[in-house]
Amino acid sequence: MMKNEENNVAKEIRELLHPTDYTHAMDLRGESIGDVCICGGDVFHALIAFDKGEICFYFLDGECANCGSMVTLPHPAHEDFI
Repeated sequence: MMKNEENNVAKEIRELLHPTDYTHAMDLRGESIGDVCICGGDVFHALIAFDKGEICFYFLDGECANCGSMVTLPHPAHEDFI
């Protein structure tokens, strides 16, 4: 847990990294937006699976931790991908 310096209230990491105001959120899914959301955020919520400590796959749908927009996450460009 982290303490908020303004009011000294402990917050869970989910509260710190998840938007509570979705008024500026957009659905940007389709083509990958790259490493940075159009709002400037570069941290995303994603569903990820691990195998022996390594990422073995992840879903391409994600959410910007800054603005809450739904995005298509970056992925490797391989001919046999997708």
